[in-house]
Amino acid sequence: MKRILMTILLAGALAFPMRASEVEQLKSDLIGQTMGGREKSWKFQSLDQIKELVIKTKTEDTQRRVYTIALQLQAANAGGKYAAEARVEYAKAETGWKIRQVGLLSLQKMK
Repeated sequence: MKRILMTILLAGALAFPMRASEVEQLKSDLIGQTMGGREKSWKFQSLDQIKELVIKTKTEDTQRRVYTIALQLQAANAGGKYAAEARVEYAKAETGWKIRQVGLLSLQKMK
């Protein structure tokens, strides 16, 4: 019983860094991307703008990976803080996964 518990704890501890690196990879991949349109949009210019990124959902098949993420963003030059939700779609490429589209689901200025 003790051995089973230790195995479960070890598996959980190993899964956390993998999830953290997935978040860091998402942040890095977002730089240079734009989400939204004329009314509301956000251009990811640097990692410093992304104060928090939480993966809410993830679906994946052999050719596509889709994330729904929650973000806390900081505009450049102290322009304000924003809460956002986005849908990030990756497509399988020869060199790995590449962002195909970043869809803005919501963007609100925080008080």
